[in-house]
Amino acid sequence: MIGLAPSAAAADVLAGDLGISTENTAKWLHEHRRGNWNLTPGQLVIIDEASLAGTLALDTIATHAAEAGAKVLLVGDWAQLAAVDAGGAFGMVVRDRDDAPELTDVRRFRNEWEKHASLGLRIGDTDVIDTYLDHDRITPGGYEDILEQAYQAWRADLAAGKASVLIAETLDTVSELNTRARTDRILAGDVALDGVRLHDGNEASRGDLIITRQNDRRLALGRGWLKNGDRWTVTRANDDGSLTVRRAHSKWRTTITLPAAYVTEHVELGYAITAHRAQGSTVDTAHAIVHSPEMTRESLYVAMTRGRESNRAYIATDEHHLEDHQHRDDLQMTARSVLYGILQHVGAEHSAHETITTEQDMWGSLAQLAAEYDTIAQEAQQDRWVTLLEHGGLTPQAIDELVETDSFGILTTELRRLEADGHDINDLLPRITRAGGLDGVEDLGSLLRYRVQKVAATYQPSARRVSLIAGLVPRATGITDPAMRQALQEREQLMQQRLDALTTTAIERPEPWMSIVDGLDPDARATAVRVVAAYRDRWGITSTSPLGPVPDDDAKRIDYERARGLLASHQPDQQDASPGAQQRRSRTL
Repeated sequence: MIGLAPSAAAADVLAGDLGISTENTAKWLHEHRRGNWNLTPGQLVIIDEASLAGTLALDTIATHAAEAGAKVLLVGDWAQLAAVDAGGAFGMVVRDRDDAPELTDVRRFRNEWEKHASLGLRIGDTDVIDTYLDHDRITPGGYEDILEQAYQAWRADLAAGKASVLIAETLDTVSELNTRARTDRILAGDVALDGVRLHDGNEASRGDLIITRQNDRRLALGRGWLKNGDRWTVTRANDDGSLTVRRAHSKWRTTITLPAAYVTEHVELGYAITAHRAQGSTVDTAHAIVHSPEMTRESLYVAMTRGRESNRAYIATDEHHLEDHQHRDDLQMTARSVLYGILQHVGAEHSAHETITTEQDMWGSLAQLAAEYDTIAQEAQQDRWVTLLEHGGLTPQAIDELVETDSFGILTTELRRLEADGHDINDLLPRITRAGGLDGVEDLGSLLRYRVQKVAATYQPSARRVSLIAGLVPRATGITDPAMRQALQEREQLMQQRLDALTTTAIERPEPWMSIVDGLDPDARATAVRVVAAYRDRWGITSTSPLGPVPDDDAKRIDYERARGLLASHQPDQQDASPGAQQRRSRTL
């Protein structure tokens, strides 16, 4: 039996756990290509942390094993961070097989609720956001505030004798936190003042905690050698730029001297780390700083599952990650919206085969087809809207300027939606325009949309309504251009076909959200599944509850309420199709 892992540190852990000979995959492949290391018939090869292994490495090892009559066992978590090299093979194998064994009993956490919540994070179930909020594990605030709170909480845990890790999203934030930690430790007398320059621009001196970032077998310590990711405590900073260190948190006092050249290129302070560097570690508490929705689900999952006792996320809600010109006053970022975006942001690399399949599925999704339909409809109906605006007394110059703005498309989409709900747009839009007060308005499209919505909300629409495509997309009417009409009809047909396929798949291979239709008669069940499947595909819902949380976005919320109403009509005893939705409405984070 032989054990392999993508990193030397992981291989070291595997050796300690199983008591077998281990090596990192890069070294093994290097020796194999030189003809030194080969597998034998019947030999078992265990590859740990397989999600971090590159596709080419796994393919080479698996091919050689098949030729030699050996067996390869891949072990890892496909939901964690993936390989730096071209990867995705491990995840593809897991998803492609029905018999892949999977651990379901989470043993790391001391709190029972966190065991279940962590599994929700793993698969991107947005419902678990409420679970972490309910247990006060989410701290929102401005970037500087959450940085301070996370740092102080981490320091308090260390002072209490706990093993704690401070995880940041970017290297810049990591460096900033490391500088802060080193400065405070110098002021406390725990670290010497004079140090040597490191790779990350910081300095290190006696008492500092550092991380080595490069394997070097020439630097031996006991039976081991210097590995990427090893953590060390500095015992002396030498005049020549080298560092004398000993393993952090080790009972052994043996030291090793890191050459100046190595220190300059491959050593960083180790107080704060990224999620990539935290993967594989287990501590008492973890404090994760999240300052943008651009963080991936995998990074959040790793960051929020390192601690046995607690894992906390500190969420920046002041759009710190944006440039000044990117800020929008009409959108309020909350801890919930940030986390929701992250759980929807899958960063794991897929294999080439899966990438092709995913791309094909994306281009055929209701989200894509609805966007195409809206774009075509906006162009096809432009003359109609312009005519109605003219009837309302808007000048040609004002109309020309309005048509060129982004808000015109939003306005026309709203007009189609209201018409689908039974409102007489041919009467409503000119009447709104004739009301006046439009001269010198900076965003005419947004003002007209606001007025149309406000007036439409004051009276009951007629019973004669335009049907919705797939129950979501308002059908464009009054199209005279044959090419435009054909393009819209083609998208409509594709949307109906997509929804038919989604409904069939959901019924044949039920998912957790399907529990809402249990007990319904076949016809009602099919209708309910169709409604939910359309909404989930249109808006990318991944939660285990049918419709996910109540959305903040207007357009999405309209679809949500429509879907919820249709579901409620089939379930008179259930007021809301989404468990806990009433509670979520009251959230202000």
